[in-house]
Amino acid sequence: MYVLGIDTSTMTGGAAVVRDGQLVGEYVLNIRTTHSERLLPAIERLLQDAGLSLEEMDGLAVVVGPGSFTGIRIGVATAKGFAYALNRKLVGLTALEALGRQFQAFPGIVVPMIDSRRTEVYAQAFLGGKPLAAPHNSHLDEVLRWCRSQEQPCLMVGDGAIAYREYIAAGLPEAVFPPPEFALLRPAAVAALGWERLKEGQYSDAFAVNPVYLRKTEAEIKWMAENQ
Repeated sequence: MYVLGIDTSTMTGGAAVVRDGQLVGEYVLNIRTTHSERLLPAIERLLQDAGLSLEEMDGLAVVVGPGSFTGIRIGVATAKGFAYALNRKLVGLTALEALGRQFQAFPGIVVPMIDSRRTEVYAQAFLGGKPLAAPHNSHLDEVLRWCRSQEQPCLMVGDGAIAYREYIAAGLPEAVFPPPEFALLRPAAVAALGWERLKEGQYSDAFAVNPVYLRKTEAEIKWMAENQ
């Protein structure tokens, strides 16, 4: 079973294909261009180099958030369009879940963090790939306070861990960090987790998968402030 995974939740993004749990190919970039410019060319190049077509994909997996509001909408809309046009199964998963799976072999707690600015992060804790708590948008101090209460080492991953590494190290000296080039979400992890869920029957039709932001957009916050 071929599965195409798509991630556009942060500045890093791209696509990957797995077949029966094994990576076929991956395309990922960490550059300042919009996902609307590079996502479709990335998917086309990936499939072409792998000698595959979109029609050969048995299912798709897409990151629904949290992260960049615009980036998420681009990725979700693209995946939904493919799934609807090809009548394929679609799995929506969070960047935090995918990062938890990506580092599931770590012998301790994995704490994926997506930078939401102003020393705040979208975060969730995992042990062996399984969630220990619900995803949340919190100040970094709250995340570090929780980590200090644990009896196991915490591996800090995601672009939030990179952006606030010095802050985290000061507040949690025992924190563990992977090398920066390995700390970011890989589209391969998205495709692999999507494959696992498809195999287990955990999927949706194209209309049921929607963005997950974990907080209101700036436009919503402004509107609420002006209309109180």
